Amino acid sequence: MTELFTSNLNIISQRWPAVASQLTLAKFDHFDANLVTGQNQTISIDGIQLSSRHNRLAEAQLFIEQLPKNCIDVTVYGVGMGDVISLLCDDSIIDDSLQTPVKMKLKTITVCPLNFSLFALLLCYTDQSEWLTDPRVNIKSELMQDVTDGPYIAITPDLLLIDDSNASLRDLLVYENNRAYANQRSQDNETTFLERLAANQYLLKRDPDAAILKEQFSQSTAYVIGTGPSLEQHYQFLAKERLKPLGKRPIFIAVDTALTPLISNGVIPDIVVSIEQNITREHFPQTLADDINLVYFPTVPTDVIEWWPGPKYNAYSQHVKYDAINKQLTKLRLFSNGSVLHPAIDLAVHLQASDITLFGSDFCYPNNKTHAHWQDGALGLKAEHAKHWVFNGLGEKVATELNFRGYLRSLEQYISAKPDVSFYQSSLSSARIKGACFKECN
Repeated sequence: MTELFTSNLNIISQRWPAVASQLTLAKFDHFDANLVTGQNQTISIDGIQLSSRHNRLAEAQLFIEQLPKNCIDVTVYGVGMGDVISLLCDDSIIDDSLQTPVKMKLKTITVCPLNFSLFALLLCYTDQSEWLTDPRVNIKSELMQDVTDGPYIAITPDLLLIDDSNASLRDLLVYENNRAYANQRSQDNETTFLERLAANQYLLKRDPDAAILKEQFSQSTAYVIGTGPSLEQHYQFLAKERLKPLGKRPIFIAVDTALTPLISNGVIPDIVVSIEQNITREHFPQTLADDINLVYFPTVPTDVIEWWPGPKYNAYSQHVKYDAINKQLTKLRLFSNGSVLHPAIDLAVHLQASDITLFGSDFCYPNNKTHAHWQDGALGLKAEHAKHWVFNGLGEKVATELNFRGYLRSLEQYISAKPDVSFYQSSLSSARIKGACFKECN
């Protein structure tokens, strides 16, 4: 270790012994670390710069400007080169509209290192004493895998170099960071949404509210079926279960793209949920029995809804954009945060299911496949293009998409808010879902 590390560690040892212990044990010789020089110097780790090499303070200022004005408590996820924390300790930020110093009287600055090996390397080669000695700073030795409710900054390079143990926290931080972009895209699509809503308004008046399905289905158990590759492991099990009378088996709720593989393998769901504006009749079997219930959002194309031969019911997302139409035509509001699995699961809960088993709900690409039945790319995604990962039920890293990780973490938050419902995963090859236990289904 270097003299700088010893000097930094002496401060940390006095203030945060548990943090010092972790840093002492941390190894970083597996990193490919290099000094990078521009107008400023920074450190590159495995090809990822910990900060700008041109104007580190300006970059740190951009991070700080994300904070709400006059906040007094700030959490910083990651450390970077330490610039953001140092600037916060300076007690002044620049209001870019006025270009004048504005005092930010912070009471606490909570620092959450996302990778202690990375933090140890930084302390070996840089002097961080300025902020380490600030009495308002507190460094966390153990991190909760939940994002703080208060103001925070997430240092981008640290998210890319995060320790595997903090993968869930990373996903939540990335999801929150992308929320503004997602909201903007939603606003950009507002015209399309309103046009589809207008086109389907007569269907909302004609077809009943999905809430009345509670009168037809009263099972306490439900199978919610997605189109993930692991579904192929359970065709035989599901077909056997489906042969039982309705009162002696769980209710079968499937997402729309799972219908073709299910029907092809002798599994007829009780309810199909469809919400996508780009779904087409080509995504469904050519012929379909007239006793399968469809629950749809009014974003589904009109021709798909009209073609459906069975009973049809409608519902809305809980998103604020449905508030206006809900005042005119009140419908069941279902949880939906990007994945059709979300409202399918919430529908099961609405139908009073207290025991829900998930099939084909992978949120990743087991065996480098995107979906059960469908060819790679047929539904728009290709496994070979995946750049992200999650842990599966076996603790293995499996390729996934950034939005899949967001759907997964959003589902975990939903599950945590349903303590009276037991959730189960049917496959260990699926992404591990916090709050859901594994159930053998053979």
